[in-house]
Parts: sequence; C-alpha cells; structure tokens
Amino acid sequence: MAKSSFIIVGGGVFGASTAYYLSKEHPEAAITLIDRSPSYPCPLGASHDFNKIVRADYGSLFYCELALKAQEAWKNDPFYKPFYHQSGLVNIDESDLGRRIIKNYETLKAYSESVIIDSDEMKTRYDGLFADTDYRGVKDIFLNPLSGWAEATPAVRKMIERATANGVTYVEGDVETLVFKDNGDCTGVRSRDGKILFADKVILSTGAGTARLLADSAPERQDLQVEDRMVAAAVVTGIVRLNGEQMRRFQQSPVMIHSVGDVQGEVLPPTSDGMLKFCVDVSFKNTSLHPKSGQMISAPPSQPDQAQHTVSQSLQAECTRVMKGIYGNELKDAQFESFRICWDSISPNQDFIISSHPHCKNLYIATAGSFHGWKFLPIIGDYVVQLLDGKLPEDLVKRWAWDREQAGSAHGKMLPRRELKDLL
Repeated sequence: MAKSSFIIVGGGVFGASTAYYLSKEHPEAAITLIDRSPSYPCPLGASHDFNKIVRADYGSLFYCELALKAQEAWKNDPFYKPFYHQSGLVNIDESDLGRRIIKNYETLKAYSESVIIDSDEMKTRYDGLFADTDYRGVKDIFLNPLSGWAEATPAVRKMIERATANGVTYVEGDVETLVFKDNGDCTGVRSRDGKILFADKVILSTGAGTARLLADSAPERQDLQVEDRMVAAAVVTGIVRLNGEQMRRFQQSPVMIHSVGDVQGEVLPPTSDGMLKFCVDVSFKNTSLHPKSGQMISAPPSQPDQAQHTVSQSLQAECTRVMKGIYGNELKDAQFESFRICWDSISPNQDFIISSHPHCKNLYIATAGSFHGWKFLPIIGDYVVQLLDGKLPEDLVKRWAWDREQAGSAHGKMLPRRELKDLL
C-alpha cells in the first residue's frame, strides 16, 4: 500500500506540534515540515522568541480549560518541564477580568491559588519591586502564583527535533505558492527556488503570511481567500539588559500585565542572561493592495527580515511608556538594548483556525494564534491530527472552522486598530 503523505508549511507552534503528533499517530506516513530557515523555528516567526507567557488565566471558560491542560504538560511532562518557569503572574486591569478568571477556576473545579488584592498590598509584594507602578484607575489586581513563562525558541526547537527523530523530514524552503490540480484540488507546494513538493494533504501553519500565500497561489479564486477570517497584526517588543545587582533584585519577579490607561503592555521575568522583555499590547496592521487579486491584505513588510528590527521612534516610545508605567523609578535609568516587531495572525474573536478548507480539497488550515496560541505547544497538534483523521469533536470543528460565527472574545484587546504606516 502507498504511504500517506503530509506537507506542513510553517514550523512555529502549530506546525511543530502538528508534525510531532502526526509522527506519533501515523508513523508510517511521509511527513514533511517546510519553513524558510535552515534553523528552526524560523527567526521571522512569532514562535521565535526569548520567552512566552504560560497561563490559564482567561476570561473565556473554554480557553481557561484548554490552557489548564497545556499548563499541566508544561509543569509535569519531563519533555516540557525544563523550559517552564513558575514565576507567578500579576494582571492589572480596570475591568472585572480577575474575578471572572477566578470564577472560571471555580466552575472547572481546578486547583487555584489566585487572589484579588489592591494596590497598597501589591506595593509590598515582591520586595517592593512594583511600589512605583502606575496604579491610577486600578481597582482590583489579579495575582496567580501558579502561572509563569517558558523559554520559547528552545521549546519549539526541541519539539521539531522530537518530530524529526520520529521520521519527519524538515526542509528549508520559502513556499511561494500552493500547487493545484486542474479541478482545483491542492496537491502540494512550490518554493521560491522552483522546487515542488507533493502530498496527499497540505496543512498551512503560516501565521501572518497566510492571506498573502493564498492570494499569490490563486488570485482569481475568490472562494480560496482569507478575507476577514484573520488578519496579520504585529506588536513591538523591547529588551532591557539587567546588571548583576538588578538580576538579584528581579530574581523572583512575576509576569506583569498592565492594561490600564496608556500603559498597555507586559513584562516577563528576566532570562538567565539578564534580558527583561517588554511588550506593547497595542497591535497594528500593514495593509496594502494585492495587485493580482485586487484585495487589500495585511502582511509583514516584504523586506528579507520583514523589517522586524526597524522600529520607529514612536514605537520605541511606546515601549518606554510601558517600562515606566510598570516599574517607574525602579528602572528610571534603564535603556533598551534592542527592539523587535513580532507578527502573528489574529481572528475576529481570537479563536484559532483548525479546519479543512471548504473550497479546496486536501488543503487544511492550522493557524491564527491570535497572540495567545504559543502556550498550547504541548497539545495543539493533537487537535490538528484529530481534524485530519476526522475525529475532532463536533463542537471544536464548529469553533475552529474556516467559516464560523465570530461570537465571543478570547484576547480581544489585541485586535489591530491602527496601521504601521501611521507609526513610522
């Protein structure tokens, strides 16, 4: 019997996890994972980063439950555990989000040490590290000592190594277009160097590049296009390098998310070499005309490095505002060492897309991380494989479908409402 074959385009969280779970479920299959870089994960992707937040602290009951499952793996599975750091998480929000999160834990009967505190108490926590934080307009502060963060690039790299050890073939290639039969069915991919790979099933885990890839592949096929199902969006991050004395002071610091006033951002605890990463939680698009299809599409800049390190003064100033709003005089003399623009794809209600393409046989979509998908690395590929095998529960088929209702909001504050061109 001929072996079944799969091509996964994109080696980020969705692609890496899918490759691994496919290799487990179908060890006899020919599985190819293709991405733009000889190393993995690709430095241009959202999954390539120093660190990412790992939490189950969602206002959405569904994602709270799903993240608890992923967090269990981060904490206890010997494969993921070395990358995970249980630093705790603090969320400053002017809404009742913290209380909704605690209610979700109660509904799910999940063990929790989460509490609501006020600003006066917060100032005394963590050895006074947040004594000078901007607390204007703050009512409740949510604190969960059981949340934390994980080392991003090493964890995804290990996942891909795990997949290749199971027989998955990693191919360096910048996929330019999909390949179709005369009847419109997808049969493979064509890379920029002219190489064509064929497979029974093609899975796109292409994040912010998905809309442009489909438009480039078949500009005349309106039924193939992304349209408003997801949009490429970006956030800016900045790195401050701590000295030895600061490292000792920041050693027990938590993840801090500040969502009040004009301090819309977060900071993760320092890495072992002293890098303190800030992120501005106000995203933006990069919309332009796609000439062949006539669509207005948001996509990362076309420069070889996506201009990810070309960060305008206005965006740098936003990073500085987040740093000062969280730490005040604690880091009054700190300077940013580097900045980065990080692209992801976000759906209108921030649900992922894990779906067959309804208008193209053999084509599947597994992406739309929506700025909160990374933490699901240990489990998300399992759901993709269930979809490929026709075993995904019907409620999940509907929730993650290509065509679906866009009710609810899992991470709504990250929807882009401004354009990159206006920030230069």
